Amino acid sequence: MTVDRGRARGRAANDKKGRRGCFRDTSIWIRQFRWKPAIPDVLFERGLYWASGRSGVVNLVAAHKWFNLAALKGRSDAISMRREVAEMMSDAEIAAAQREARAWMTAH
Repeated sequence: MTVDRGRARGRAANDKKGRRGCFRDTSIWIRQFRWKPAIPDVLFERGLYWASGRSGVVNLVAAHKWFNLAALKGRSDAISMRREVAEMMSDAEIAAAQREARAWMTAH
């Protein structure tokens, strides 16, 4: 087995300087702090996806669920979208959407 000594020295130098750990810590910081503000936007987009029928099928239960979750995470315009979708739904469908939202919150 041959070892590329230049690469081995480079890795050892990086480990000694702590650069590898620094990059690892930075990526964790990005995932923890920069991603959190985007979560309500992603949930809202999922609601729009199901409400608009982009998939070919309009699913009001799924749309209500995602708008509900986006509203819970702080997206204020999701509240009005959830109301608009709820006007087209039966009470049983609204209850199903709320159950699915609660199940999603417990799982995540």
